[in-house]
Amino acid sequence: MRRLVGDAATIFLREWLRYRRDRAYWVGQLAFPLVVVAFIGFGLNGVVRLPTGVDYLAHLASGILALVVGSGGVGGGMTLIQDRESGFLRALLVAPVSRGSIVLGKIASRVVASLGLVLVLVAILATFTAVGLPYPLAMLLSVISVTTAFVALGIALASQLRSLESFRLLAGLVTVPIYFLSGIFYPVSTLPAPTRWLAYANPLTYGVDLFRFGLVGVHELPLAASAAVLVLLTLAATAGSILIFDRQSLR
Repeated sequence: MRRLVGDAATIFLREWLRYRRDRAYWVGQLAFPLVVVAFIGFGLNGVVRLPTGVDYLAHLASGILALVVGSGGVGGGMTLIQDRESGFLRALLVAPVSRGSIVLGKIASRVVASLGLVLVLVAILATFTAVGLPYPLAMLLSVISVTTAFVALGIALASQLRSLESFRLLAGLVTVPIYFLSGIFYPVSTLPAPTRWLAYANPLTYGVDLFRFGLVGVHELPLAASAAVLVLLTLAATAGSILIFDRQSLR
């Protein structure tokens, strides 16, 4: 167990240094939600009335932050392809390092990066929207769960693919419907019945709802149900990503 934690900490440090040095990544992740809120949020804020009672600007801002967390998590899986191309992954696989520690290190580094982004963006958005941090534990659980789930998705895709182009294309095809069926852009309760049930079957819906509760203080779904779904999602995604990575690395 101690060795597993030590190996995961080493992978975490390497991944974190990679993220920290990528200035273009941080600029893009910080600029994207602000641009969306500025051009779409302010444009629709005066004409959209939501059943939750919160203004559309805060609804969209909190949803876009959840999208940033999810998209960044998928990108965490993309680093596997980069490691494979550079030869680093092969060196890791022949070293006395457990496959589980590699996955755990990547997930942990992505969670820390996501939390840093969210905190900075919340501080900026709080100056001109109703976004804040009234329930930080709800935000923390949501960020951990959503990040873990999307890193697992990225690992699953990267384990099957060999090029970054294919990864980006397939990741977009998989994640875009998930985003639109999660309440990021509009309340799930306003969707027609067939689509609404698809949204309820989407685990990200519960992550977005709890995340919005943590930042704005409103929610559509029972908080206990959302928390339970996210805890189970985190455990299943972690175990699944380790299993997929272990099987694919043996090929």
